[in-house]
Amino acid sequence: MSAERELAGRTALVTGASRGIGRAIAVALGAMGARVIVAGRRESELALTCAAVRALGVECEPLVGDLRDRAWFERLERVAPQIDVLVHNAAAFAPYAPLERVEPARIDEVLDVVVRAPLALTARVVPHMKARGFGRIVSIGTIAASHGAEGQVAYSTAKSALVGFTKSLAAECARHGVTVNLVEPGLIATERIAEAVDPRFQERLLANVALGRAGASEEVANAVAFLCSPRAAYITGAVLNVSGGFGVGLYARERERSDSR
Repeated sequence: MSAERELAGRTALVTGASRGIGRAIAVALGAMGARVIVAGRRESELALTCAAVRALGVECEPLVGDLRDRAWFERLERVAPQIDVLVHNAAAFAPYAPLERVEPARIDEVLDVVVRAPLALTARVVPHMKARGFGRIVSIGTIAASHGAEGQVAYSTAKSALVGFTKSLAAECARHGVTVNLVEPGLIATERIAEAVDPRFQERLLANVALGRAGASEEVANAVAFLCSPRAAYITGAVLNVSGGFGVGLYARERERSDSR
């Protein structure tokens, strides 16, 4: 079987697939032949994701709802036994502010979506993976979990929990043909970044990126797709940095400017 269709006959579930990295991952898995189930809160944007996946000649089903809702998990039960590939991409963000100025309800939202939902979702899916002797679980973290992010303590804390989740679950699942890995992106040029992150802050981040540019959603998706493939069968418990070399070198680089003299 060619690498392009090596997930044919498999079913993948991607959370947070309405746009950006999640949509790119859904498309990448569809390109490998997987039937894709996409989860998210925005029905109209999930429809666009499904259209992009179906254009590849594979099935795509939307599962609209909030991962914090019991009703969403009730709808999940119908497809849970079929899922071979699970990608935890859904995220929630508290406002950029010092921790003491963030409302407890917003912190709870971040923890619910980033930590509790993956635990609950995986618990429903992984028994079926173990029974089949094949499974791929990939979570999307962030380099902020290891480097820290001023004004985003709740988000960084929640994402850092995915390291323990990944390594512990990998140990539990390794003898059952199920691999568990974590991808930590750096600054990726998504719609959310454009909407929520000040361009001046983006420039400061890029000064520490060896490649000197933001990444594309497809570049993260390519890494995820590989980890979900049979070719990655000997990789589990790994934390893969996809950041363009953020923090490589002792000094931040000055941005290149044209010399008009």
